[in-house]
Amino acid sequence: MTDRAGRRGPSGGRPLADALVDGGVAGLHLGLRAAPEPVALAAGRALGTLCRDALRVRRGVVDSQLAASFPTATPHWVRDTARACYRHFGREAALLMGGPSRIERALSRVVDEAGLGPRLRTAIAERDGAVVVSGHLGNWELGAAAVRALGVRVTTVVQRQRGAFGRRLGELRARPGLEVLDRDAAARPALDALRSGRILALVADQHTRLGSAPIDFLGRPAWTSLAPARLCLAADVPLFFAALVRDPSGYRIVHEEIDGRGSGAGADPVEVTKGWVRVLEREIEQRPEQYFWFHRRWKRVAQRGEGA
Repeated sequence: MTDRAGRRGPSGGRPLADALVDGGVAGLHLGLRAAPEPVALAAGRALGTLCRDALRVRRGVVDSQLAASFPTATPHWVRDTARACYRHFGREAALLMGGPSRIERALSRVVDEAGLGPRLRTAIAERDGAVVVSGHLGNWELGAAAVRALGVRVTTVVQRQRGAFGRRLGELRARPGLEVLDRDAAARPALDALRSGRILALVADQHTRLGSAPIDFLGRPAWTSLAPARLCLAADVPLFFAALVRDPSGYRIVHEEIDGRGSGAGADPVEVTKGWVRVLEREIEQRPEQYFWFHRRWKRVAQRGEGA
C-alpha cells in the first residue's frame, strides 16, 4: 500500500514501489480473467491464506480486533475466524478482478428475499429518495450495483483510490450505471440526488474524525461518520442499512429501515447513527469472517463524560 501523500524515499523508491504494485495488480487481473471461474476463486482464497500465514499482512490487527470484539471467544475461534476472513476477502477480490461478465453473473444471482427493492421504490414514490448506508461487510464494492439491479437509480459516494487497483475499482463502480461522487466534495450533490428521485448509497463504518461522533461499536467507542444520518434528515427521506453478504449459494441482500423519528430520537443524527450501527453489529455477529477487520477501526477516543 502507498501512503496517502504519495511520499517517497531519498532514492525515489516510492515511484518504483508503486510501479511494481501496479504491475503485479495488472498481471493478477489478467491471470484471474483468463482462468475458469472456480479456479480463479480458489486462487483468491489461497492468496488470502498466503497473506495471513506466510506474509502476515495485518495479522496482528485482525487477530487483536477480533479478540477484543468477541471477548468470550477462545483463541482457537479467533484464529479460525481470522483465517476464514482472509480467505473470504481473497475470494471477493478475485471475483472483482475476474472481469465484467463474472461480476454481472454474480449480480444476476443476488437474492433480495427481504424485499429491499419494493421498499426503495416506495420511498422514491412517496418521499423522492432514500439513503442506504452499509459497512465493510460481505462485498460492499458490489453493494451499490446490487441496489441498482433492483431497478432504482443510484448515486454512490466513494473515496477515490490510487494505483492500478484503484483504477479498476473506478471502472467497476461506473459500469452498472451508477452516479459516482467523490466523498470529499459530495454534500451538495448528494442532497441534490436525494431530491431528484435517486437512492444515495454510502459505506460509512471506517474511522473518521471529520463530521463524526464516538459511537459504541462491538463493545468499544469508535469514531463514526454522521453523514448518512444528517443527509437523510436534511432531505427528509428514509434511511436503510443494507449489506450484500455471501451465502453458500451466492449473494443475498440483508437490510433494515432505521426509524430514528419513530423511536423517539427526533432529529438527532447521533441517535440515528446508533440505529444503523446496531444493525451492522448484529450482521457482523452472524458472519464475523465477512467483516473487514484489516482496518484499524478503534482509534483513541478521548473521554467525554458519558460518551456517545
